[in-house]
Amino acid sequence: VATNAVEIVNASGGILGRDIELVVRDEGSDSATALAAIDDFISEDRIDALIGPMSSPIALAVLPLLVENKIGSCSPTATAVSLASFPDDGLFVRTTPSDILASEAMAQLIEQTGVVESLVAYPDDPYGRAFVAEIRRSLAVQGIAIVNEVAYDTDSSDYTPIAKELTADPNSVITLIGDSESGGRLLNSLLDTKSANKIIVNDALSQVDLSSNTNIDSEMRQSIVGVAVDAFAGTDADNNALLPPFAAAVVDCVNLIALAAIVSESDIAEEFMAQVPVVSRGGSGCNLFEECLALIKQSLNIDYNGVTGLLDLDPNGDPSRAQFVTFGFDDQGRSEFQARIIVIASP
Repeated sequence: VATNAVEIVNASGGILGRDIELVVRDEGSDSATALAAIDDFISEDRIDALIGPMSSPIALAVLPLLVENKIGSCSPTATAVSLASFPDDGLFVRTTPSDILASEAMAQLIEQTGVVESLVAYPDDPYGRAFVAEIRRSLAVQGIAIVNEVAYDTDSSDYTPIAKELTADPNSVITLIGDSESGGRLLNSLLDTKSANKIIVNDALSQVDLSSNTNIDSEMRQSIVGVAVDAFAGTDADNNALLPPFAAAVVDCVNLIALAAIVSESDIAEEFMAQVPVVSRGGSGCNLFEECLALIKQSLNIDYNGVTGLLDLDPNGDPSRAQFVTFGFDDQGRSEFQARIIVIASP
């Protein structure tokens, strides 16, 4: 996908009269592998910009090195709340919605239940503590009170006591934050209570398999609703993906950096990255690189909206609106798509 986007830019004249050279290295699954790849990008390839990092933990690990070497980066997949406040000197942006927007989507779903109280469970780790801070804010905006918070140990093998605590009041909505492993174990424990509570969960829990739970037919299973990033932005009439996962976000990263470099007339990261949020809002709307380039040649400001038509970065380089999908679990215990919702960041 990135290759195709780069080919389009180069076929249109490239940047400052030069073609973009695309260099690909494996990020790997841990920070050590990623840091080694970044070292090679710096010492051997002398890159100006990076499409990535892909995962949030790796982004947090390698951003200091990227910032130190004044390399611009655009992540199409990293969602962590902490990246929004990372001291990146304006050199990092992302085209996928952060967990900040996801918390607002979850709060909207809770508000739609008509219930004004929620119990919140979150992993007692940096990820969970950052996410729950946004959940508190988003629920407050919707006028929903948190009546209890439970920070759970991700290494625990028995969540029965926590599940009973969360379901003590069947009239409250349970907001569950977690990963697919520990969060999945807690979700299974909640099903074991056979309570009628509605449960709102985050995107990682879409990977949970509930098929082995003996209470899969319970009322609670039917009350689970999750929020996930719409990774398959762009679908046909039957909701079949037209693009690979996160393809639109990858293309947006390439196009934003290319357009920002053209507008700034510079290949210096500090200069062109400052223009990335600017070209994503406030000018004449365009969705494709060629359309935007034609507007720039007419000396017009542009508003690159991307494949989804929704892209709009805030001054910090984070999407300020996004489309999410909601999911539930079918009678086989596997997640299934339900609907789409658009979320705009609260002031």
